[in-house]
Amino acid sequence: EGVEQTALEEWTHYIRQGGKTMWFIVLLSVLGAGCALERFWRMRRSRIVPDGFTAKVIELWKDGRIDAVAALCAKNRSMLARVVETMLQHKDSRDYQEVKQFAEDKAGRELRLENRKSAMLATAATLSPLLGLFGTVLGLLGAFGTVAAMGEMGDASVLADDIGKALVTTVAGLAVSMPCLFVFGIIKNRLNLYAVLLEEEVADLVNQIFVKK
Repeated sequence: EGVEQTALEEWTHYIRQGGKTMWFIVLLSVLGAGCALERFWRMRRSRIVPDGFTAKVIELWKDGRIDAVAALCAKNRSMLARVVETMLQHKDSRDYQEVKQFAEDKAGRELRLENRKSAMLATAATLSPLLGLFGTVLGLLGAFGTVAAMGEMGDASVLADDIGKALVTTVAGLAVSMPCLFVFGIIKNRLNLYAVLLEEEVADLVNQIFVKK
């Protein structure tokens, strides 16, 4: 408990030493962490392209149980289910290319929406090092101001606070930026993978239901 208390006091000291800039960096870290947790929770395969969903839809659709397909989509609420709901709106169409176009447009909009929800991670990764640099410049300006005010009577120890502020904000900005950038890359790659899977499932649905019936 004593070690934890010491660590907490040390971090509190660093935040105070960094000044107001540190609070903005801390805010970005909280927003970035919240966005990362939400994205990892939402970007699961069961919420995008659930296993077995396409086969179940094809089975029900070919049996003429359109109401059961609609009920299955309403219950599932995955991205693929919302695409199937778009296909249901054009279930009487005989032009499979038109149905495929509508389904792909819907899938594209859903994917773009999911991509936009990751914007906070990119924002945190971009702004935090800039804020760190801003704090560094402020710290150096303070150090130069102190030297100018003290003149030859100055003591190097009085510069410690300004130099500490410059270094702390730089480290904090990089410490927030690097994990945010790393997680953003993971989420982007996962979304690209799901985009390929979703495209394959949509093509399979159209071919099985509207072409080979």
